[in-house]
Amino acid sequence: MCGIAGIFHTRREPVARYAVTRMCQKLAHRGPDGEGAYVEDNVALGHKRLAILDTSPLGSQPMSSKNGEWHVTFNGCIYNFLELQQELKAAGHHFVSGSDTEVLVESLAAYGVAAISRFNGMFAVGAWHKPTRTLYLFRDRFGVKPLYYWFRNGLFLFASEVKAILAHPRVSTQLNPEALNEYFTFQNLFSDNTLFDGVRLLPAGAYLRLDEQTEQLRPEIWWDYDFTQPDESMTFEDAQSETERLMRRA
Repeated sequence: MCGIAGIFHTRREPVARYAVTRMCQKLAHRGPDGEGAYVEDNVALGHKRLAILDTSPLGSQPMSSKNGEWHVTFNGCIYNFLELQQELKAAGHHFVSGSDTEVLVESLAAYGVAAISRFNGMFAVGAWHKPTRTLYLFRDRFGVKPLYYWFRNGLFLFASEVKAILAHPRVSTQLNPEALNEYFTFQNLFSDNTLFDGVRLLPAGAYLRLDEQTEQLRPEIWWDYDFTQPDESMTFEDAQSETERLMRRA
């Protein structure tokens, strides 16, 4: 479990490093093994690290692709990262760490946003594409890893927890009565609402794209269940074997 946070001023206002550092301080319990920040002009990515796969400094975040185009802050685990690493090595990519973060960022460099569909894992990702000056947020298929965001007057914030967004000096929010009504009705929140007005939860299996011209945000679904094309030719034995294969892989 790591903590991620980020700031993007779509109206080109410079980001102060202390602002993203202050947000990450609220996530200290998620990552006691290190911290880092990428700050350039009007964008900042922050990270609180829980070191698991590669505990050396080579696995520190935020991490940049070798070609300098992508910069990411990432929480989660890519289970098939070794398979993807071999595929990328065959295509000429070089790796210096044993972390899945490096595989993630080099996959973005190789395949662009389409790389997200190659990942088998749980993840919340903030990714800055420098050539197009575009920020992307990605969340895993089942929403195992949380990711919240807030956007107002050209200021976009995201973080693993709401408290990090509330730590930004320009954020002032009130109770969201719609979300409160939803909670009292179902004892849970099933939409992208939160109890804080203006703070949204990125849905499971969704991504968000934001550039310097965008004023309206609309999450897009990159994965969902599909029962429209059942495999009626599959035998019971085939289904049994496939279920066992998927369970072992999981």
